[in-house]
Amino acid sequence: MSFLANFFNKPAQPERYKLVASLNAYSGSVHALAISNDGHILAGGGTEGIKFWDVQSRKELTCSPHECRGTVSCAVWATTRQTAAETLCYGTGLGYIVFVRRSLIDKTFQEICARRLGSGFEITCLSWHSSADGNIRIAVGTRDKMVQVLVLNANLQLQSVFAVQLETTIPKSVAFTDSRDIYVFGLYDGNFMKLNEEGNVIKEINCQSVITHQKRGVFVVDNAIDGFTLYRLEGEGESVRTFTTAVPSMSVPKQVVFGEEGKVVIGGSDNGLVYVFDRKTGQIIQTLRHADVGLVQTITGRDLDGRCTIASASPGPGRRKTTIKMWAYDYAAQKVPESPLKNHWSLSSILMILTQLLALLVMSVFLLVNYKDRFFDTAVNHLQYVTSATAADDFSRHVKAAMMFEDYSGIKTEGRTKGHAAGDIRLLQELADKLMELARAGGEIDEDEHQEDYDNEGTKVNYLVAPEQQG
Repeated sequence: MSFLANFFNKPAQPERYKLVASLNAYSGSVHALAISNDGHILAGGGTEGIKFWDVQSRKELTCSPHECRGTVSCAVWATTRQTAAETLCYGTGLGYIVFVRRSLIDKTFQEICARRLGSGFEITCLSWHSSADGNIRIAVGTRDKMVQVLVLNANLQLQSVFAVQLETTIPKSVAFTDSRDIYVFGLYDGNFMKLNEEGNVIKEINCQSVITHQKRGVFVVDNAIDGFTLYRLEGEGESVRTFTTAVPSMSVPKQVVFGEEGKVVIGGSDNGLVYVFDRKTGQIIQTLRHADVGLVQTITGRDLDGRCTIASASPGPGRRKTTIKMWAYDYAAQKVPESPLKNHWSLSSILMILTQLLALLVMSVFLLVNYKDRFFDTAVNHLQYVTSATAADDFSRHVKAAMMFEDYSGIKTEGRTKGHAAGDIRLLQELADKLMELARAGGEIDEDEHQEDYDNEGTKVNYLVAPEQQG
């Protein structure tokens, strides 16, 4: 029975994302996941601090002992032109911002910089941007409605660029624009605002957001009602599209990200599923089973070389092990380049044409082998018929010409000779008529009889012209 249920419940389209890893090495809740920019390392943080895994081998990587600075609340990878190693920046519930980098010597992760910001409120969000001088610019949002921009310089020291106090908005997500302005998305009030380089608010709208992710001029939020909602960054607060999920049983913010170069929207749930939506149509492409039940709150994704990798985690009760799952999909391998005329030859069409040509060749060989003699006999008979009819017709014309010559030539001959000539001509005429009848009836003239008649006719014809020479 279960086999039939599975058979009839198969999705209409083949599954795109395949489960590639299931990690159970973390005790407690996981609140932050981040995949490195080169796609090699997964960082996970929560109640037990920060941990690292090799994405390919699924093995946990060594991290040097460092002071516990509270529950990890958010994390982001950053790169600079000054060093080949990537830097992980994470925030904690006690207001610490920490930078960790992997040593090129012993390959362990080491803390390179840490600072407690402001009054020590929880760091709710982080974003990074590489400055023109190669330093790392970090935008930070905290629970006390503060937004700050910091710079990690070449000496691994933090420098403040600006800090601004928002009136009512608790920042849940921040992002740099191409012009180094900053987008800020509110946690509870749904406010979306844009800050310039000096920290001044230059735009503010309300989109009823809870948690968000932005990319390529749009941003998506968890609307805490029926799924996720897409907005334009330069819009006036009107929604573009809603990605509907099952109605949530609890009002808990869930992370949502873009994937496949912005073509899909990936979000968590409170029913154990990870949803993958088509961004343009809003349709569900696939649901990924993280757990049978429960909250899937932590989501991250990374696009690299045509491959989209998704990682998900849920807060685990007590000290129980938390499962981190990873899925991957090679979306670049599914792309089929189109010719300008959209008239390219596909593999299936080429195979079909080759199959038809092979079938035609087999049929031709079969007919040639089994009906060769019949084809040749028919061709020979037709040729004999045409040849016989043509010869008889020519012979008849010659005889008629001879008779006309006899009637109109006006040559005076002896009665006996003239009688013989007239009789012979009539005999030749009868023979020509007989040949014409045989030819038209398709009759076959025996080769020996034809040769004998030809000899006799030759003699008689010679007899017609011989008397003048015989004198």
